[in-house]
Amino acid sequence: MSSLEKSLDKIELLLAQSMKGFHHLFDNETIAKILQTPTESLDFFNYKNMDKIQSLFSELIQKESYHEKIIFLENLTPEEYEMLVRTYFHILENSILASNQEKH
Repeated sequence: MSSLEKSLDKIELLLAQSMKGFHHLFDNETIAKILQTPTESLDFFNYKNMDKIQSLFSELIQKESYHEKIIFLENLTPEEYEMLVRTYFHILENSILASNQEKH
């Protein structure tokens, strides 16, 4: 298994845990503060942001351990951190919606 496949498996595990309400990478207070303004209310997933979002998320998933991911997150600017939180929860929401559609 390649390191990218391992990283994706770890992100899938984090997403599965997040679907149950356990958000290990982000603290709940920061999540609430950031998502106080819904992402849909912003022009967030625009062309200008997409390269940065993709780069940040790729860097995050390439970190081998939970500890490395946390250190990476702690070294982001507030804007970068917000981008990752919004992206992560966008992916989470879409994963939940997809899993609910599969059950019907």
